[in-house]
Amino acid sequence: MKYVFVLISFCTMIIAGCIEATPQSSLSFDLEQDEQRIYEQLKDRLDESVLLNVEPMSVAKMYVYASYLGEYDVAYTLYTQREGYVAWSRLEDQQIPEKDQGNKEQITANFRNIEQGEFYEQGEHEGYIEYEKEAGAKSFFQMIKDENNIWKVAFMPLQ
Repeated sequence: MKYVFVLISFCTMIIAGCIEATPQSSLSFDLEQDEQRIYEQLKDRLDESVLLNVEPMSVAKMYVYASYLGEYDVAYTLYTQREGYVAWSRLEDQQIPEKDQGNKEQITANFRNIEQGEFYEQGEHEGYIEYEKEAGAKSFFQMIKDENNIWKVAFMPLQ
């Protein structure tokens, strides 16, 4: 009987630990292997040239991923630098308080199912991803093609 009690106690502790370790919110996607490799290169060097020929959907997923992880320098590198579309500088971005960057729950809710969206190109250098974060609730994520032909995230991309 003593062993049964110990076993039950042990199992209860393991289950409780697993429940506590499970995040309350998580992204609706994982980066694909190539996306993860490119993301790591971008994170290491903050050099946008690694994004050449990367699909807009992959760039959007990397932006959401960086925002979710709180890797704001990477997220800023994914913003467009096309003249006329820049809203704030990297220095200004670094001065935004963390509490104003959005928490994991907000990011998860805002970008839920973005990976299932569809990219639509508009004109020479604009486009958007249309997706449903909830059934019937369409969202639009703006993308801009920089002068060097790299698709990047528009400042304040949600419409």
